[in-house]
Amino acid sequence: MRIQVKLYGVFRSAAGSSSLELEIRDSVPTVRTAISHMVSQASFRDLKQLLVDDQTSDPRPNALIMVSGREISTLSGLDTTLAENDELSLLPVVHGG
Repeated sequence: MRIQVKLYGVFRSAAGSSSLELEIRDSVPTVRTAISHMVSQASFRDLKQLLVDDQTSDPRPNALIMVSGREISTLSGLDTTLAENDELSLLPVVHGG
């Protein structure tokens, strides 16, 4: 299954591209498995450092995650099932004080 990924801000810089296509081979792919698949690739090591919390493996504190224009908290969170040609968008959350 092919999933389109759109990257914004520092995620785009870290990945070296504003968009990419992932080939997911899970029988029921989810947002969690798509992100895990993406950051497991050596070419996305810098993206992984910005996106995924090392202790929890949870990208949500660092990114607003959308599936085809809908924020995942309005769906099933990281367990949101992905369909062929869905667009997964990752927007960085700005931290500061």
